[in-house]
Amino acid sequence: MSHRSSRLRKGVWVLVEKLLRFAINPRLRARLLRVCGAEVGENVRIYEASFINLDTGFVGLKVGADVHVGHGCILDLSAGVTLEEGSVLSPGVVVMTHADPGSSHGSPLADRIGVKEGPVVVGRHAWIGANATILAGVKVGEEGVVGAGAVVVRDVPPGEIWVGVPARPIGA
Repeated sequence: MSHRSSRLRKGVWVLVEKLLRFAINPRLRARLLRVCGAEVGENVRIYEASFINLDTGFVGLKVGADVHVGHGCILDLSAGVTLEEGSVLSPGVVVMTHADPGSSHGSPLADRIGVKEGPVVVGRHAWIGANATILAGVKVGEEGVVGAGAVVVRDVPPGEIWVGVPARPIGA
């Protein structure tokens, strides 16, 4: 595939992502994501969220049944996002599946710091608090809790509660 057709395809996915915002019903938005290639279970509510890095469209999004994605969430689909059954993303949650300080334009920081990419998994019945950030390659275990405003840089074991910047455990 040529570079031009790749850019065109990405542009089409970005346009589709913008159009999804007009689907005012969160259950309808979930159904439309399924039509666009995402795996979406039953009884899913996705409020107005932004999806970024749509090089492959929505195929990297896997959402289990009974999932809730709150207003203003940002999901980076460059390496895949899995939201398992019953998980909740509160408003403003950011899920990043890559970190790149500018490799595409030759930034020296890319050589010095490096580029990281990895899928993010939010386990069954996990709860991510408002404005928390989950970074590339992290798994939040089943029934794990991430406090509001936390920045998660490593895996959260099942059933644990993590808070702070960077996030650390405070109990179960």
